[in-house]
Amino acid sequence: MIKVLIVDDEPKLREGMRTLIPWEEYGYTVVGTAASGLEALDKFRTLAPMLMIADIRMPGMDGLELVGELRKENANCHVLILSGYADFEYAKRAISYHIDGYLLKPVDEEELISYLQELRDTISREERASEWQNNETVRNEDTLLRHLLQPQEEDAPRAEAAVELGLEGHSCEVVLLEFKGLHKGGDIREEQVRSELEQQWQPDTGLIFTLPPYLGILLKEPLQDDAGRAALWRKLNAVITGYGLEFCAAAGGSAAGPEEASRSFTAAAGLLEEAFFGRKGIILSGTTDDWAEPEPEPEEEPDPERDVEVQLLLAIETGSNEAIPMLVGQIVRKLVAAKRDETYIKENLMRIVSSTIARLEAANPDFRSFILSHPSPIGEVYGSDYLIDVEKQVADYMEQISRQMNSGGRGDEIKRITDLIQRRYNENLKLGSLAEVFNYNSAYLGKMFKNQVGEHFNTYLDKVRIEKAKQFLNQGMKVYEVAERVGYMNSDYFNAKFRKYVGVSPTAFRKEQ
Repeated sequence: MIKVLIVDDEPKLREGMRTLIPWEEYGYTVVGTAASGLEALDKFRTLAPMLMIADIRMPGMDGLELVGELRKENANCHVLILSGYADFEYAKRAISYHIDGYLLKPVDEEELISYLQELRDTISREERASEWQNNETVRNEDTLLRHLLQPQEEDAPRAEAAVELGLEGHSCEVVLLEFKGLHKGGDIREEQVRSELEQQWQPDTGLIFTLPPYLGILLKEPLQDDAGRAALWRKLNAVITGYGLEFCAAAGGSAAGPEEASRSFTAAAGLLEEAFFGRKGIILSGTTDDWAEPEPEPEEEPDPERDVEVQLLLAIETGSNEAIPMLVGQIVRKLVAAKRDETYIKENLMRIVSSTIARLEAANPDFRSFILSHPSPIGEVYGSDYLIDVEKQVADYMEQISRQMNSGGRGDEIKRITDLIQRRYNENLKLGSLAEVFNYNSAYLGKMFKNQVGEHFNTYLDKVRIEKAKQFLNQGMKVYEVAERVGYMNSDYFNAKFRKYVGVSPTAFRKEQ
């Protein structure tokens, strides 16, 4: 709709004009009225109408003086003049101000409608021309920036682009933005963001550009430090979140001159490619790598049998919730070290979640109903744009499972260990691994176990295994099958353990039954 402002010092005429014409049928809407030229000038600056219908004679500032002020401000506004006098001198003055029509009071409805139809076509052509010109300016500027930031040949196009863009002799820095969740081909929000940023940005401080898939800013003064990057982030975030968008941003570092701007662009693009591994809520710079595995302590001997996935399972089963985030973090860092790839990491984390659930269900059949009502966070994980979110989603889910399985707190660790042995006797359980889960010194946990249970950890584990072995032998299973079933991979070792605790070999025991 074309906005209209009606200006006349007679209230009845103002309201009569408002109701005389079915404005919307002709593509117009009356956004306001004014009783004087001064009031009209104030309302023009606020309402920005494209058409003003103004009385030629008003107290204070008359209609012609109003039009004169508008033209001094280079206001892009069409004007129809109203007059109760067939005064040729007024008509000549009005024409000199490039008005669009001169109507005598009382206004003839058909004559006014005829003017409105002509003006509607004129304004439409002007808007199309203005849009084309603006787009052409943007296209030309973006083309020059492409020569500068993505040069195909050496020096010549780059140097010419720097001069035409007014960047010659300037140090600069490229900041790139990448939007999340845009509907490709049908989402105008990126253009809306660009338009608003261009309105806020001073051309002498930076240039806004689009080089798909990025929206970018070529800063004429590089960001100096973290405080500068934080301030820019807040400014960008205030605009972009207003359109319901999320985004990543990266700064490519200072370039000594425009001829080095392409390096800053490439560095910023590289950081955005690694944004999954970066931090949230900041403009990325330097390196995104916060996921390196910590170096082991010099005196620490690596344990080849130490399995973080098994430790995670033990932590869940024993209710050691404080250990779960740390263990998930270790798993994530191992995956990053193996392959720095978003899909690989997500797939393997969900594999670990699934296998952990399967092992818990096998030992706890009643656990099935909880899992059915609390499915794994597969949708959240695959939809996450940051590894830090993925890590938290998996850790939170594992803690949720652990809380469901355990109601006890710190102080009943030995009971939880003995319960664990009853369920996991066939696995490679070690006191050292459990000590890490409970955050105890291994020797201290061993003394606690001996004092409460009356036997050493390994002895208790062996006895549980042998009791289970007796049950399997009574079911007619072969000796080597029983050995594997209860956690002994070597049949001879199983035979020795069985004879130690039962007094006869497994074969002899089965014959006696």
